[in-house]
Amino acid sequence: MLRTVTISVIIGTFLIGSYYVVASSFVQPEQQNKLGVALSDIQPDLTYEKFIALSEDQKSFLVQNMPSSTRNLILDEARDNPSFAAESKDLITEQSGATELRMIKLTQVSGIKGYDADGTASVFVSDGMTFLRLQDFGVASGIDQRLYLTKDGTIQTGIDIGPLKASQGDQNYDITSVDHDAYNVLIIYSRPFDLYYAYAKFIKTE
Repeated sequence: MLRTVTISVIIGTFLIGSYYVVASSFVQPEQQNKLGVALSDIQPDLTYEKFIALSEDQKSFLVQNMPSSTRNLILDEARDNPSFAAESKDLITEQSGATELRMIKLTQVSGIKGYDADGTASVFVSDGMTFLRLQDFGVASGIDQRLYLTKDGTIQTGIDIGPLKASQGDQNYDITSVDHDAYNVLIIYSRPFDLYYAYAKFIKTE
């Protein structure tokens, strides 16, 4: 009798565990299916991959005319697919052709409006060139996230540094042509979705 009960408990535990494993494996496909249906309602044969491949202007037009539920599904999919970078400081000296590298500014990266972000943003100079470096960096993954150096956090009057290389990891950006004393507020922003993800305000270290 005891042996029968023990076997029943083992089988029951196995079945419960199997249920949760199988159920969890269907969560993401279900989300992807909802997204696929929502996108095809906007434009026949439109998939997430095709949406990502569109220009920023094309994305902006579609986002402005889509239901908020579809917009949120797209953002959820982007958030669940982070990208990674691992650029060392040595790449800065390689690009500048110098051996000396000096940090002149350092600050913390913070999230905006409920988005998580962390790590540090620093400014390095090397043989007449200036670089922005993000280190131990992480931000909620989004679509067409770009870096801006601004005077007061205003994108419209800021300087577009270029696309964010990755949502996670160390990365370098050449900002030699930017007056980083005047444009000292870094913003990570997505134009198609008009979303601000993170900011960093630089302070001098010397």
